Amino acid sequence: MDVRILKTQHGRIIRLASALGGTAAIMKTSDDAIRARELMRALNTALTEHLAIEDGELYPVLMRSQDHSVRDLAQHYVEDMGALSGVWAHYFEEWSQARILRDRERFASVTKGLIGALAHRVAREEDTLYPTMEAADALAVVPKRDVRPTS
Repeated sequence: MDVRILKTQHGRIIRLASALGGTAAIMKTSDDAIRARELMRALNTALTEHLAIEDGELYPVLMRSQDHSVRDLAQHYVEDMGALSGVWAHYFEEWSQARILRDRERFASVTKGLIGALAHRVAREEDTLYPTMEAADALAVVPKRDVRPTS
């Protein structure tokens, strides 16, 4: 699997998350709350697309590895992402435009923490998970030697 697509998606996720964090930090008006929800929807779409590729392509390949440490790593990432996905889903559901306006400071604080967790996850994937996938791909394309019995 070519992880360049996932890395490109990471760039979009980080840009959207940064914009959301910036908006949350200066929240003053109804327009700011509208903008925050727009960014949340765009980020939700980007995360959903990204996770679909990871769940459908990346993790299955890693989970079939002959190397148990690769399988363990993949399993750890699956479980960890499940927890973060749950936090994101709760955040996305909980913070309506009206709620954002009612509790701007709390929204800014919660958003900052969630964005920090997303950024940390992206960095870990780029540093550990994707290189593992690239190594697995490299092993998969190494041509097998033609071994013929010698008589």
